[in-house]
Amino acid sequence: MLRQTGNGCLSILLLLLVTTGSQAGTYFESAQQYLNAGQETEARRALELELSYRPDNLEARYDLAVLLERIGHEDSATELYRENIRRGHHLPSVVNLSAWLKTHGQIEQAYDLLQQATQDFHDEAVPWYLLADMVEQAGNNKQAYELYQKALKADEKNAYANLRFARFLAATKHPDAAVAQAEKAVSLLPSCAPCLKLAGDIFDQTKNHAGALALWQRSIAIQPDRALRQKILRAQNSGGKTRP
Repeated sequence: MLRQTGNGCLSILLLLLVTTGSQAGTYFESAQQYLNAGQETEARRALELELSYRPDNLEARYDLAVLLERIGHEDSATELYRENIRRGHHLPSVVNLSAWLKTHGQIEQAYDLLQQATQDFHDEAVPWYLLADMVEQAGNNKQAYELYQKALKADEKNAYANLRFARFLAATKHPDAAVAQAEKAVSLLPSCAPCLKLAGDIFDQTKNHAGALALWQRSIAIQPDRALRQKILRAQNSGGKTRP
């Protein structure tokens, strides 16, 4: 078995994986296998080779950017996101780049990027609700409400858009509307543990403690969460109400 990790031997190994055997496929497919196995160095090389042969593979460039960002090469990752956006419409690259820009204090650039995305992706709720979140954080609840409405107009069945709008409604003291929106969100993604948890938080915030407990319990049944379990126990011990 070949174990040398030098670029030359690794390239030969990747070429063999791509061109021979039952696992034959592209460098991109090999990279997915490496990622699933937790072999990040091999995955990185496979993705780089994929892009050298197929520079228009936006998904490969995105996966490479995510990998580089995860291991601390943020500058290289952001350039790959930008290259994807230059080459074609790629919403995941827009989302990740806008998040990076916000984290690094480049708020106007992030806003402009998402604003352009609302034009490039007419049927997507994502850029609208990310803009709404930015505006809400800036304290403009009126504009945030309008942007959430545009998100739902673009895709009313986007569970995350419904859930974020529900959180906004709860924060702005519209409990009945918040609960209704949260219920719609979980009906769209009934097996999403984080969604159920957040919906439970929204119910709890609107004083619907029984509903909150039910949603939290559904969440941990899907995905065990020690902190959430402790929260449930505290709520049960206090008659259904959560305590700090």
